[in-house]
Amino acid sequence: MLFNSFEFLIFLTAFLSIFFAVPLPTRRIVLLVGSYLFYAAWRPSFVVLLMFTTLVDYVGARIIDGGYSAAVRRAALTVSLAINLGLLATFKYLDFFINAATGAVGFLGFETHAWAMNLILPVGISFYTFQSVGYTLDVYSKRIPAEKNIITYAIYVSFFPQLVAGPIERAAHMLVQYRSPRQTSPNRIATGLWLIGYGLFKKMCIADLLAPFVNGVYANPTAFSATYTLSATVLFALQIYCDFSGYSDIAIGTARILGYDLLTNFRQPYFSTSLSDFWRRWHIALSSWFRDFVYIPLGGSKVALPKWTRNVLVVFVLSGLWHGANWTFLLWGFIHGVGLVVERFFVLVSAVGAPRHAIGAAPSPRKPLAVVALNVLGFAATISTVVLAWVMFRANSIADATHILSSWASLSFPPLDYGTFKILGLASFEIALGAVHIVVLLLLDALICFRPSLLQWARRKPALSTMGAVALIYDIALFGVFGRVDFIYFQF
Repeated sequence: MLFNSFEFLIFLTAFLSIFFAVPLPTRRIVLLVGSYLFYAAWRPSFVVLLMFTTLVDYVGARIIDGGYSAAVRRAALTVSLAINLGLLATFKYLDFFINAATGAVGFLGFETHAWAMNLILPVGISFYTFQSVGYTLDVYSKRIPAEKNIITYAIYVSFFPQLVAGPIERAAHMLVQYRSPRQTSPNRIATGLWLIGYGLFKKMCIADLLAPFVNGVYANPTAFSATYTLSATVLFALQIYCDFSGYSDIAIGTARILGYDLLTNFRQPYFSTSLSDFWRRWHIALSSWFRDFVYIPLGGSKVALPKWTRNVLVVFVLSGLWHGANWTFLLWGFIHGVGLVVERFFVLVSAVGAPRHAIGAAPSPRKPLAVVALNVLGFAATISTVVLAWVMFRANSIADATHILSSWASLSFPPLDYGTFKILGLASFEIALGAVHIVVLLLLDALICFRPSLLQWARRKPALSTMGAVALIYDIALFGVFGRVDFIYFQF
């Protein structure tokens, strides 16, 4: 059931009608049943798997927190992690491992036959598995106590607004909200509707409009010149941002209407002036998860430079593997890891070369022009690295990615043929419409990032708020793509 579908609109309307009509103590049961029904719409058997992992982690955490010996606690943790990660590995990575092993055996000169299990990937399994694993590890580390009410924990795992594509929530943040019925308010409903509308605008008016062109070029990159592959890559950068942050906005807005507060998952990442800043703004929930459960246990930044380099590369290669069972995703993560290592090298070099000040004397402030120049250079380097890495993320194979990147070396910027755009699904009107929507997106994101007070002022003006809401509804209704276009992160 897609957020951008009429089925979800009907489901959400019916669910909210029942949710707000029943007595307050009953709403938790309605929320749990509604979440399971929402997930069952994809494939009913997936609900059984979701219930199974929920029960495993609930029981495992209770044992871990039950005052047993260290050996029993470790055993419970091991079983819980083995089941969760084992299911994820089986459904998502088994065919990848089989192909890798077959390729390795063939490389050694042994004849093998290619085969695959072709298991159906349960939607959202990467997200709710990491959320469950994070809960179990938090209980084992005694950061939180085990949840005693199974209804509360089941809601934590299955909460339908963020079940399929996050944000990956932390138990300390959400369990306290799920333990008792939540009240809502007209202001929460209004802000929730605004977030849903903005998310649908990003998804339906930008991401889905750009999708045919991006998909067409990347389906057969050798058929297009470097101008088209570069254009498709830049547009993919916008597409994936609007697609995923649009989903997050809809999830956060829906939860806010229900009375719950989810984590912010995006903070205008394309305004970052460094790669480290980008990862504090992009997919924040996943970045935080890897920081707390992989990076810090490995030693974080409190180690020598070689070990820190190892830590960063391990985190980002694993992040790439989390996204998909393909070598392209591993290379995407590796590029980001190397980029962060190089970035830190330049920071250390600039720190060593910086002039020393007298003891007790305040350092002289940098000239504004120098700060602007550094920010511009940092922005350019960051965006270049991110776009370069997006080629690996989007390409169907390493061969396709290599062709695209090598073609850019001879980029000559010939004029784009609008006939090609039309063949790939974008007519002249849609090109102009997409350009306008992208400008609106960048202006709004710039205001959110640099001048949020202006937006807060506009919200306090009823006339402006009403005009904005009407314009948003009309724009989505008239120019949004209403085909059943999946969210990109559903495949992960």
